[in-house]
Amino acid sequence: MFNNEFIKLFKEAFGKEPECKTESDDVSICYEEGNIVIRKGGEIIAQFKDEESDYGFILKYYAKKAGLISPPDKQIEELLKSLFANIIVLTEVEDKNGFSHSQRVAKLAEEFAKYIGMDEEQATEMMHHGILHDVGKIAIEQLMLYSPTRLRNLEAHYEDHPLMGTIYLSINENLWKYIPTVRHHHERWDGKGFPDGLKGEEIPFCARIISIINYYDEVTNFVSADWDSKLKTPKQALEEIRKLEGTYFDPDLAEKFIAFMGDVYGIKI
Repeated sequence: MFNNEFIKLFKEAFGKEPECKTESDDVSICYEEGNIVIRKGGEIIAQFKDEESDYGFILKYYAKKAGLISPPDKQIEELLKSLFANIIVLTEVEDKNGFSHSQRVAKLAEEFAKYIGMDEEQATEMMHHGILHDVGKIAIEQLMLYSPTRLRNLEAHYEDHPLMGTIYLSINENLWKYIPTVRHHHERWDGKGFPDGLKGEEIPFCARIISIINYYDEVTNFVSADWDSKLKTPKQALEEIRKLEGTYFDPDLAEKFIAFMGDVYGIKI
């Protein structure tokens, strides 16, 4: 049915041999009334005439539109995520157990995602949102390293890190899905956050989750002038999250996080 070149291009785009199974849950491809029809889970995701000059571009376009990533693209994505994650962890201070801020946020994000009903794949994605949320601070860490006035520079450039992170992740389109979280995890529910002043449900869902977990980890592990002059206990942090519902945090997600910490970690308020 399909020539060898088309089969090769299809495998590169979809990561499998082309098969015609109209009722399959997997990706299938068939000739129908002179058209090439591609289905995923029985639903048509692409339909075009068998007269294109560049099938490689067409097939990759529809694969990405359907949310599918070819094996080479997936390898590149994993390599870049690993590279950024390692740099982030190396620039952060470890706790007594050897974990950094972004590692702790990633762990809680994955656990919380499962708690609110996300499946394994979605929870893993949420973990990646957590590990990458502060990728923009790499630039600030470098600025501080070579500056004689390190703390002053941190204060002056702190609000730049969501934008710097956006620039870093823009280098490869497979990382673009993390940009909304990186850019908007410091937005506030009342619209008084940064960098864009988004409010309420204008703030991307994953960014709203990371915002809560980021706050919880910061106030229980760091002395920050942004929040208080001393560390909070986990219970105090959850009490503060409840007070900040509707101003800083999504009220529904904040209550679910409080319930999660009580049910999973035994921290009741």
